[in-house]
Amino acid sequence: MPRTRPMRPHWFAAAFALLAAQAQAQTATEPVNKIERVEVTGSLIKRIDRATPSVVQSITREEIRSSGYATVDEMLRANSAVDASSIQDGAASGFVGGLSTISLRGFGSQGTLVLINGRRIAPVGAVDINFGRGSLINTNTIPKGAIDRIDILKDGASALYGSDAMAGVINYVLRKDFQGLEGNVGYSANDQGVGAQKTGGLTFGFGNIDTQRFNVFGGIDVAKRDSVMHSELKDRGDQAAYDRYLNATASGTTNGLTRFTPDSVASLYSSYYRVPTSTAGSSTVNGASVANNSPFGANYLGTLPGCPAELTVGKGVPLRPVGLGPTGPSLRDGQCRFNLDNADEAISAQERVSGMLRGTFALSNDLTAYADVMVSKTKTTERGAPRTLTTGIFSTATAPTAVTWPKLDGTFLRQSAIVLPVGHPDNPTNGTANAQPVQLIHRFEDVPANDISTLQSGRFLLGLEGVIAGWDVDAAVMHSKQENERVQQNRLRSSKLTASIASGTYRFGKVNTPEAIASIGSDAINTGDSTITSVDARASRELFDLPGGRAAIALGAEYRQEELNSIPDANYLAGDYIGLVANGASGKRKASAAFSELSLPVLKQLELQAALRFEHYSDFGNSTTGKLGFKWAAIPSMLAVRGTAATGFRAPSISQIGDSYLASFHNFQDYAVVDNLRCNNGVSRADPPVLRDCNVLGRTTTNAAGSIPTVVSANRNLKPEESKSFTLGVLISPSKEIDLSLDAWYFRRNQEIRVQRGVDLMERFNADPVAYAASVIRDPNPATWLPGVQNSGPILALVRQYGNFQYTKTAGLDYELNVRLPAGNWGKFGGKLSGSYTQRFDQLVLAGGTVDRLAGTATADLPKTKATLEVNWKGEELSAWTRYNHQDALWRTTTAGCLSSTTAANVLLQQDNGCFVGREGTLDFGGAYRGIKDLVISASLLNVTNSYRRATNIPSAFTYWDAGTTAQLGRRFNVSVDYVFK
Repeated sequence: MPRTRPMRPHWFAAAFALLAAQAQAQTATEPVNKIERVEVTGSLIKRIDRATPSVVQSITREEIRSSGYATVDEMLRANSAVDASSIQDGAASGFVGGLSTISLRGFGSQGTLVLINGRRIAPVGAVDINFGRGSLINTNTIPKGAIDRIDILKDGASALYGSDAMAGVINYVLRKDFQGLEGNVGYSANDQGVGAQKTGGLTFGFGNIDTQRFNVFGGIDVAKRDSVMHSELKDRGDQAAYDRYLNATASGTTNGLTRFTPDSVASLYSSYYRVPTSTAGSSTVNGASVANNSPFGANYLGTLPGCPAELTVGKGVPLRPVGLGPTGPSLRDGQCRFNLDNADEAISAQERVSGMLRGTFALSNDLTAYADVMVSKTKTTERGAPRTLTTGIFSTATAPTAVTWPKLDGTFLRQSAIVLPVGHPDNPTNGTANAQPVQLIHRFEDVPANDISTLQSGRFLLGLEGVIAGWDVDAAVMHSKQENERVQQNRLRSSKLTASIASGTYRFGKVNTPEAIASIGSDAINTGDSTITSVDARASRELFDLPGGRAAIALGAEYRQEELNSIPDANYLAGDYIGLVANGASGKRKASAAFSELSLPVLKQLELQAALRFEHYSDFGNSTTGKLGFKWAAIPSMLAVRGTAATGFRAPSISQIGDSYLASFHNFQDYAVVDNLRCNNGVSRADPPVLRDCNVLGRTTTNAAGSIPTVVSANRNLKPEESKSFTLGVLISPSKEIDLSLDAWYFRRNQEIRVQRGVDLMERFNADPVAYAASVIRDPNPATWLPGVQNSGPILALVRQYGNFQYTKTAGLDYELNVRLPAGNWGKFGGKLSGSYTQRFDQLVLAGGTVDRLAGTATADLPKTKATLEVNWKGEELSAWTRYNHQDALWRTTTAGCLSSTTAANVLLQQDNGCFVGREGTLDFGGAYRGIKDLVISASLLNVTNSYRRATNIPSAFTYWDAGTTAQLGRRFNVSVDYVFK
């Protein structure tokens, strides 16, 4: 049964009821105020003054065009309030590709509400368990030509807009009418021509709403982005510094190989090995002691023929490449290597088309009917490195199991290594005196491994706005739908591969036919859809006189139906894709809301704002949120003070509270988490040792255990997240040429919805293995158990669940200084300094645990200072600007150890400030030419100095802070042409 949430706060509820009754009592014959009032994000009341008690930053069409960025999303990410937890659509982002989301204040996209003209859009129909992504709102579906402005509301607004608006609101305000024809084209790439983006758009409109009583306005945008491989970025960053660091990490048997060298033993021309009874111990090979489970060890028999000379050890690849550890085993002569850097993608190819059509018709002098249609399609093609099976040697004692993955019922599936029996056409020992089964380390280079995501959206709205009986009214019926499909091409299937090896259909060491490729795998397909259907009405009017002017009220109601479905194909559900697990969800709910707002000019220079919203959700119950605000013009036109206090909430997403099933991989990097049963003083008790025993969650700095599979379940008892926010600021205008705003903010989110952390599960399990046995899944194969210890196999997976945890709180200061010098003979000069200082970003996951202080850390991806300084000039035909972007360095989890270390590698990092994620300081230039009537030519050069200070590792040729986005292209240019047709 739904639970009823406490009605809180009780702020001004009685006053609302009294004022609403008074408003209804007023007669419709009162004169209507004809002063033009406008809609402002952060208020439901149309007003003359755009400056409300809330902090709202408006970005106009002209500012978007002249920003120098290739896309609207790239421009928004440069905003100081937008943090790095936003999903960026350049590369894979968890469970869905091609997405772009916005996050404010480090609260994740789940705490930031995205609106179009003040109304919601449907989330993507997919399950994504990563924190901050409870609902995925894709922002790259909105046609650029349709945007009139983008409002960023930087305080809590659930009392006005409902769920999700805890850290703020991004409101895309579209153009309402247009006459004429406009076109634009754009091109962007880096200074080597890599990473090209081509855009084009057309906007049209006809009809005059004032004289012809109608207007039809529409537009279409198209965009195409090229794929970028890491090998195409060799000239970026500091390659020599990176190689020095990699080589310095080589010690003992640890390799520190230079990048952009053939670096994987798995290739199309497989290395083959005997199938030993045990891989324990080591043997002497070429004068060095080599572990028997090493691909260079005693079990190596040879390599299938056909490898190109440049990739063959002993020819194009040396036996001991640069950076190989002094006691590390040499590569084996004749082995074929694979260059991962030439196959690894940095930015994915994308094609996008979006369009909108709006019609308005004046029913009378006071009422206008309108209809909006917006559609988009985005196709993103990610090129993955060819898949392998496997990179290790297995013995008969292990079956030989190469891959283990969970099913949703808690059982596990296993895939053996590729073992070619005697008689298989590709077994090289056939016909020899020592004919035997051989196992392969193989890379399926001939099997296309693209990951194609297609997102389609549609938004349809029919509304009525105008004046009815003295009320400014806006009512609409809306249907918003997102459809998505993810196709992972040619995923290996256990049943097919096993049958193909037995029949010899797929040939190893050769390029196969499409029919042979189809004999080992098929496309893995996830589909999903999400819909929102809503009816809402809002009305506002003036009420009565106060010393400062006319009081005003807004009243509104909304009814909404939401549905989400995410469906994997049958082979997913059967667990037949090797290493893949099924993720899905299905659910629907209803929500209704009533809301109101008051504007009270109690004094000529003092305005008070109050808002209250009550919501009911069919799956968890009720929520009541409120907001108070004030704006005091202490010195009219020179000094004003503003502030807000608000409560907010986020409803659990359907995938978190409904019927969902999913699995993921999980790690923990702060310290190594051990399995107390199988790990003794940092050493596995198994023979041979199992890395997972002393590093369950795969901490990368200790060994290569890797992330652990986890099965995640929904929780029908989830409560909504709740928040409190406060802002206080001043607006200073000492002259008409200078404006300064300073706004302090504080946000706290309680009852955070998270997936249980593996580290917490393991700590509870190690303390009480009996009570928490259900959280841990061990290998049931007795061959893996410790001698004499029942059910002691290595940990294969953890079972996690969504839950309400403790809090995140953050505080800081936003600032913006605008200077506009008087126009002179040389034109107009101006400048702007804007930024945010995040004083704190604290998280507490478990009650009684340690508070994590994450401001300025790479863990939160949240620099303490993010700021932009711009200087601009505008003449009659030319304009120009320069911009400097700054972000503070970030403290890593390894920074303290790095700074105190005396190892060669860390000394190099200390010398280059590489113990931190580097401070960013990029310089941009741009300008426009308007000397030809109706034509504007704009150009910009971004990151002029080709800076890569924000590498996630030490100076790197391909591992950048903004992985998967155009930022890692380095120095890049944008050119655009806008033309107004007559």
